[in-house]
Amino acid sequence: MLKKLTYLIFFVCMLFLSACKQSVLDQTSPALNRSLPDETSENVSIYEYKDNKIDYLLTASRIERFYETRRLNAWKVKITTYDIKKRIINTITADTTFVDEARNLVQARGNVVFQTPNGTIKSKLINWDRNVDEIYTPEKVLLIRNGDVLQGDNLRTNSALSFVELNAVSAEGTITQDEIDW
Repeated sequence: MLKKLTYLIFFVCMLFLSACKQSVLDQTSPALNRSLPDETSENVSIYEYKDNKIDYLLTASRIERFYETRRLNAWKVKITTYDIKKRIINTITADTTFVDEARNLVQARGNVVFQTPNGTIKSKLINWDRNVDEIYTPEKVLLIRNGDVLQGDNLRTNSALSFVELNAVSAEGTITQDEIDW
């Protein structure tokens, strides 16, 4: 009986001592880096809908999505926007594009070309606030409309290019007397 009691005490002591080891939940590796994307895809086409109609199509050679912040980073990008009759309104091509889906902002960088039926903008950078339909850039831009070319910086316009504000403007083209609005 004493022998059994000794074995039992020894067993309980061993169990107690083994339970004092480091927990398997204590990890020596660092926490996951939150700057890593939740999704990475290549050769992607993304359709964005608004009221059951295609709003825009984004095609890219590579994207990174961040679900929590609703951001998207894309490389070698083309964004095509459509009206409610599925006609193309404008297109943007760029080396990289950052889309903030939560705030409805698009930033295109590197060899940016923004084309509409009213003209074409070329720049290194274009910011587009889609909430108020305002396009702006502090960079130098080239605006081509009906064969006329404007160069300047600090562009502000809308996606239809119905108005354009530029600083430090220079121009190439032909102008008639009735087009001058002094």
